[in-house]
Amino acid sequence: MHKRGTTWLIVISMLILQIFSAFPALAESGPQSAPLNVGGTQSGIVRVRLLSLGNPASLKLTISGSYTVNGQTLSNGSAATVSYNRSSGQLSLTAGGTTTSMGSSFRMARQSGGVKIAQGREPANVYPGDLQFTAQSGTLYVVAHVYIEEYLYGVLPYEMGNSSGLEALKAQAVAARTYTLNAMKKSASLYDLVDTTADQMYNGTPSGNENCRRAVDETRGVAVKNGNDYTATYYTASNGGQTESVKNAWNVSGPDYLTIKDDPYDLSNPDAVVKSVRVSASNPQSSKMAGLLNKKAAASFGSGATVNAVYAVTPHTPRFSIPSRVYSKLDFEVGYTLNGISASGIITFDIFSELESALGMSINTGKNELWSVVEQDGVFIISARRYGHGVGMSQRGAMQMARMGYTYDQILGFYYPGCVRVLYTLNTPVVDTAPTPQQPAQTANLLSAWVNTESGGLNLRAEPDAKAKVLCSIPRLEKLLADSQGGTWSKASYNGLDGYVMTRYLTFSEPAAAPVSPAFTPSPIYTPAPDGVPAIVTTEKGSLNLRSQPKSSAKVLCTIPQGDQVVIYDQGETWCRVIYEGIEGYAMTQFLTLAAATPPPAMAAPNMEPMRALEMPVLARVNTPLSTLNLREGCSTSTRILLEIPKNEYATITAIGDTWCAVTYQGVSGYCMIQYLEFALYE
Repeated sequence: MHKRGTTWLIVISMLILQIFSAFPALAESGPQSAPLNVGGTQSGIVRVRLLSLGNPASLKLTISGSYTVNGQTLSNGSAATVSYNRSSGQLSLTAGGTTTSMGSSFRMARQSGGVKIAQGREPANVYPGDLQFTAQSGTLYVVAHVYIEEYLYGVLPYEMGNSSGLEALKAQAVAARTYTLNAMKKSASLYDLVDTTADQMYNGTPSGNENCRRAVDETRGVAVKNGNDYTATYYTASNGGQTESVKNAWNVSGPDYLTIKDDPYDLSNPDAVVKSVRVSASNPQSSKMAGLLNKKAAASFGSGATVNAVYAVTPHTPRFSIPSRVYSKLDFEVGYTLNGISASGIITFDIFSELESALGMSINTGKNELWSVVEQDGVFIISARRYGHGVGMSQRGAMQMARMGYTYDQILGFYYPGCVRVLYTLNTPVVDTAPTPQQPAQTANLLSAWVNTESGGLNLRAEPDAKAKVLCSIPRLEKLLADSQGGTWSKASYNGLDGYVMTRYLTFSEPAAAPVSPAFTPSPIYTPAPDGVPAIVTTEKGSLNLRSQPKSSAKVLCTIPQGDQVVIYDQGETWCRVIYEGIEGYAMTQFLTLAAATPPPAMAAPNMEPMRALEMPVLARVNTPLSTLNLREGCSTSTRILLEIPKNEYATITAIGDTWCAVTYQGVSGYCMIQYLEFALYE
């Protein structure tokens, strides 16, 4: 038994050496390290929508620590239930035997510990942050506000696993932190990312996993950048020995540093997924290939032709341009007999349509496996490798590099060429504490106030600046505490969050049945848009200025590129009040085209639903109760059907909304309902 095992180890080692011979030699010093720079300070709070919960009518919570809600303390071990009435759009909280109406939005503010959610994928795990509950447009949004380093404690165990080498886990931590910071930078909605593989797997914080925690701690604050932008930190389970390009994987453009190149580390990892068949050179009839070879020989050389020898097996014709090795054809040079006469010839198979399924060689649903052939002692060993899309960092390759003694900065340097590590100071959450004689309550000088916007919510910002990060959106007519003496901005406190709001949207007397007139009334020419209306910037050239006031002499807050989307909250003949990437200001009406109207042909998108573009396109499996899922022209069942995607097929998801998502299948782009899609873990 021992000798047999030793023999196989020798054979495997020889196979790897033969395959390595096709790779360019690595520099003796190994991969270049990603250098380290020091960055600035920024917010460390990430808003994670718990999309995996669906749209529940109620949630059962258990406090593991201490939380406050509207001045009420929820102590360790106490139970609470959040209920959502879809017909009224109102929320209620049941705790300590008392049920309290909470309006359309409220927050459970963390003092210590975290919250367990019975309906979560991992009910024993704790979510260590504030929980914001918001009812909007028939959907209950549950958003965890978590410090990014604690968030990563819950990402690494599900994305790589605690048993991986420390340096591989550190590279994974930096990749995941970079992805998160990039999502936080781009977000302008109620949340930054979701807890599924549409972004990154997150189920709260599991117990144990000390290696994962150590990897996060030892890279605390470190992200990677290429130039001035965060690196596109795609990662995949295994690339099969060659990294893939974004263009080949998803048929969309991507950064030029994510190129196709050989990866000997992934290839040499014995834990990487490999499927193989063995074909004897002298007796092919004993292999799985026998029936396939004879059938093809009869079609190629004449009825009754029988293969009796295999001289060579050669993969060729890549699906993509060189140097891609995603071969689509496999040639067998064979000897055969026909009517008693011996002859030789070449038989050609299509790898993905004729061989992959027949030989049980499929690893992914997409046609992207790397097939290779090695001859060993009269046997041709045909292998298929690659588990996932193959773009960016290979997790199996990173694990192998860690085993070989490489450090996490070298792993990052190899998979993200040209990247630089940047050490940021990420602000920790500020936890409210009870006032003491030495520390007066922050809200002591604040008065009760009510949000009195014409429509939509009021942004609570971290600083008195329209460019500052939005901490949350306070619903219209909601009560908060604010400084009535503020000028343009007022200090404010809402559901345990302290920040700043624009004074003109506050009133300091309680509204009656009808709303009290706001401190600031938009010009009569404005038409309110109740929930915000998406619009596209349609300048003839260049970009559109977003200004602080509805006049051309006002300060320019930012410029909006042609074709980008904004949300209109007040629409006038000359100016509109809009929000773009979290910045509120004014833009000229003539340069905005409502998404609901008919935009120019190049950007036509009927019945659009506001969506968040995914930094990394992902695959999702069709999981409809019917045989097919409709890919539609717009986000409505009344729009034209572009094609039907068969059940269990995979499609590429590029953006996600509340009900619909943007989908590409077989080169056709459209929209499908999220409820009929199941996101793939490693795709």
